Amino acid sequence: MKQISFKRMMTLLWALLLASSFTFVGCNKDDDDDDDPIIVLDGFYVKGDAVVSNDFVDKARMAVTRNEVNQTERATLYELYIPIKATGGFNIVQVSGSTRKTWGPGTDFAEITNPTNDEPKLAKFWRGSLAETSTKFTVPEDGMYHVIIDTEVGKVVVARVNWGIIGAATPDGWGASTQMDESAFNLNTMTWTLTDMELRGGDWKFRYSGGWKIELDTTLDIGGGNIGVKVNTNLGGAVNALVPGGANIVNSAPGIYTITLTYTLGTGYVATATKTGDLPMTNWTGVQCDAVGTGVSADNANAIPDPSGWGWGNQLLADNGAVPTVANNVYTWTWTAIILEANEGFKLRTLNGVAPPVGGANFDVGYSAINLTASTNKVADSGGNITVTEKKAYNITLKIDAANSDVKEIIITE
Repeated sequence: MKQISFKRMMTLLWALLLASSFTFVGCNKDDDDDDDPIIVLDGFYVKGDAVVSNDFVDKARMAVTRNEVNQTERATLYELYIPIKATGGFNIVQVSGSTRKTWGPGTDFAEITNPTNDEPKLAKFWRGSLAETSTKFTVPEDGMYHVIIDTEVGKVVVARVNWGIIGAATPDGWGASTQMDESAFNLNTMTWTLTDMELRGGDWKFRYSGGWKIELDTTLDIGGGNIGVKVNTNLGGAVNALVPGGANIVNSAPGIYTITLTYTLGTGYVATATKTGDLPMTNWTGVQCDAVGTGVSADNANAIPDPSGWGWGNQLLADNGAVPTVANNVYTWTWTAIILEANEGFKLRTLNGVAPPVGGANFDVGYSAINLTASTNKVADSGGNITVTEKKAYNITLKIDAANSDVKEIIITE
C-alpha cells in the first residue's frame, strides 16, 4: 500500500480548513443582508392618510405638555401640532411595548360653537371623549391643527391653528390679535408671516385663532388649590426660545418689523423678528388714559368698576379729561390725589386697554416704567403691576417721550 507523506497530508489539511472558512464567511454575509427590525417607541402617534404618514413615525408622536392651570407639565396631557388634510382621516394610536390601541372620537366629539371667553374664536375646534375605536378623526379644510388628549380625563381636542400676535407692543394692544399670513399647505412644514409690522416698546405674545387656552376639564382637583385641565394656545418666553404659555415677550427696540413663525414637524416652532425700519413719531394728542386694577380704590369719587374686557378692579380716568399736556414732544398725563389700596395691583393704560380712535397707539404700563429715584418708597412690584404699601392719596405722573421711541416714565409721590 502506498503511504501518504506527512508533507502531503498537511497540505490537504490546510486546504480543508481554508474551504471551511470560506463557507463560514459566506454564512455571515447572508445574515448581514437581513433587514434590521423597526423599533417603535412607546407613546401616542397621530397616523393616517390625512397626515404625514400611515406608519409609526417619531415626528408624529405626541409630547407631554403644560397644564395651563398651573403652567407645569402634566404627565397625562399630550399635544401635537400637525398639518392635516381635509381628505382622508387619522387616528391616535397608542404603543406600549407590543400592545397597540387605536383611539378615535367618542360619540360626544363635536364642534364647539360657544367657546369660553379665553378659548379660540377665529377658527373652529372640536372637543369630546377619546374612545377606543377605529373611527377616524376628520377636518373640513387643509391646515395646521393642534391635537390634544388627556388620558386621565379621557378627552380629546382638535383645533384649527391660525397664528397671530397680541400685546401692548402691537397696534391693537391686548384687545385683539394681529393675524399673520399663512404659507401654502404642507404636510411637514408651514410658516406664518407679518411684514411692515409696527412693534412698539412693550410686551407681546403669539397666540392662535384669537384664544389663550382650551379647556379639557373644569372640575378635576390637581392639587395646590388648582382645579381643571387646560392646554395653552399661545407661545411666549423669547423670540428665539418659545414656550407654550410662557412669559410675555418684551420688545425693547421699537420699529417696523418682519415677524415669522415656522413650524417643522418633529422639530417644533421657530420664530424671528427682524427690524426693517424706524417708527414714525407718535402723536399722542387727545389720547385718553386711565388707571385700572384692584389697587385703584373705590373711595375715589369718579372711580367705576372696570368696564373693559380686562374686568379688573376699578378704573379712574386721568385729570384734564384724561388727555395729556405736551411740551417738546413729551406727553404728560396726571392723576392728582388718587387713592390707592395697599398691596393691590394696578396699571396705567390707554382708555379701556384698546387703541385710541385717533393718534397714538395702545399700551399698558406697570412697575417696569416706575422712576424709583423720583417716586415714594411706598411703591412696590406686584408681579409686574404697581402696588403701594400704604393706603392713601398719591399723585401719579405718566410721561411719554415721543422723540425717544415712546419711552414711558411713571412717577408716584405722596
